[in-house]
Amino acid sequence: MTNDEIKRYWDQRAAESSHAATTNDLHLRGLEAAALISELQAFDLPKEPRILDIGCGDGETTAAISRRFPSARIQGIDFSPEMLTLAKRKSDSNRVAFSVGDVRNLTNQFEAGAFDAIITNRCLINLPHKEEQYDALKQISECLAPGGYFVGTENFTSGQASLTELRKSINLQEIPVRWHNLYFNEAEFVEKTRELFRDVELINFSSTYYLVTRVVYSALCMSEGIEPAYEHPLYAIAAALPPIGDFSPIKLIRARV
Repeated sequence: MTNDEIKRYWDQRAAESSHAATTNDLHLRGLEAAALISELQAFDLPKEPRILDIGCGDGETTAAISRRFPSARIQGIDFSPEMLTLAKRKSDSNRVAFSVGDVRNLTNQFEAGAFDAIITNRCLINLPHKEEQYDALKQISECLAPGGYFVGTENFTSGQASLTELRKSINLQEIPVRWHNLYFNEAEFVEKTRELFRDVELINFSSTYYLVTRVVYSALCMSEGIEPAYEHPLYAIAAALPPIGDFSPIKLIRARV
């Protein structure tokens, strides 16, 4: 896979859907946004924080952050112009700006220390090479002001392996990693990011959600001979439950420079 192929994929997704451009699982997207916002609210941010949303996609999470932080200046960037077209439609605030940007080129786009907080939402896993992923994290650290925060939701192989093992134990097939994604190895990620940030933590915020939707509900569908549907009420119930275990590939990253 190449960066151009991945960009074309997301351009096509944006062109085909205005409400599910970044994922078909809208409850998961809401859960991710809530987790990111909760972390931002817990941080010791300035009164008028400067926030960068890298890989903002259709701007759904960016808009949610803007509503929760009415004094923040928020910049959303994405390498897909089609996604940014959707994002601009969802924003009605002059405190939010969107522009084409690339996480691989942050330090050429923004000055050192330009932001108090930077977020990613399943962005770094769309880089096809491990070296690019960790260079992007280095650039994120350089664009943060002293004491600034990085918070993201990204995918890891450990949760993927646990989910696969649990599904196989009840005769469910493995959910494959999508062709355009490269998941992080958890131990390597922690080791490398601790060279760039302090207080690095990984949080299993979506484990219960995956346990209920990708295991329990999937098994129920299999027994009834029907296809799973994201609109099923179990998805909303699962999103409201507290996290337990390590059954989700998606983890929350919390770090500080």
